[in-house]
Amino acid sequence: NCLRSSFVYHLNTHPLSPTPPYSSKTAHSLSSSISPRSTRTQFMMSRLFSSSLGISQQTLVYIFLLLLLLPSFSVCLSTPSSTPISTPGITPRGTITLVGSGPGSPSLLTLAALSCIQNPDALVISDRLVSQPILDLVKGELRVHQKVLGQPGCADRVQDMINEECVSAALQGKDVVRLKIGDPYIFGRGSEEVLYFTERGIRPRVVPGVSSSLSAPLLAGIPLTHRGVSNRVTICTGYGRKESVPRLPLYDEMQSVVFLMAVGRLRDLMGRLVEAGYPGETPVGVVERAGCEGQRVIRGDALNIADRCEELDVKPPS
Repeated sequence: NCLRSSFVYHLNTHPLSPTPPYSSKTAHSLSSSISPRSTRTQFMMSRLFSSSLGISQQTLVYIFLLLLLLPSFSVCLSTPSSTPISTPGITPRGTITLVGSGPGSPSLLTLAALSCIQNPDALVISDRLVSQPILDLVKGELRVHQKVLGQPGCADRVQDMINEECVSAALQGKDVVRLKIGDPYIFGRGSEEVLYFTERGIRPRVVPGVSSSLSAPLLAGIPLTHRGVSNRVTICTGYGRKESVPRLPLYDEMQSVVFLMAVGRLRDLMGRLVEAGYPGETPVGVVERAGCEGQRVIRGDALNIADRCEELDVKPPS
């Protein structure tokens, strides 16, 4: 930087001319900015060469500067920084991106999510909860893992298979898109998957999605907050680890409670809430296939909502 600034400054203030516009003292000052350790030697040599070769000290300074800068120019030209360096015989490591697909409608996909699933070179690994209209937008390879209903522990086994498949594909150099319903970090095991991948040397990227915990009630016309009615929102899961029953929130008449993945144990859940102090007439709404074609909203209370959902054969995702 010192050499470049000295060279540019000198060109701007003293253009090339047959007669040097500066004195030997100025030449000595410019020479010292080039190499402080050998100032006297360079100045003596410059006078010697200029007198023997018949060239001015100004021209000699330019020659020294060009010779000093030439190695830098040759390195820049011979090693382009944009060219990746690859090692023969080693497969480059791929990537993993966790993508939230929202509640189910393609119109509620984020632009980032749409870009990920429409990458023709990506391997998209999804589970059965992602809606078919969103899966139809995938342009690359698609693999959908199904959970066998009614088999205890099946969800954990499917999750393990998905984790292993994502890592295996990434280590083979593929760009993996792990497609999830809603938002990956709202009861979607997204953070567990991030830890799993990171422990195996792959740091994933996470693309947020529109969470069904907030969008499904809105699409059903149910406000989660309303002045004088509800001033707080609690989001819960219907299933804990190893399909256990999670701890239920305490009753508060100014609180809205949202349960995700709870339709499979709705009757048991409502019974536990009533036992915990929730009034039997507490309003309950179940939103099936929120935002998708065939969306249904079943309304009732804590005592009769399970019967109504069984009569209408409500299915996940709800």
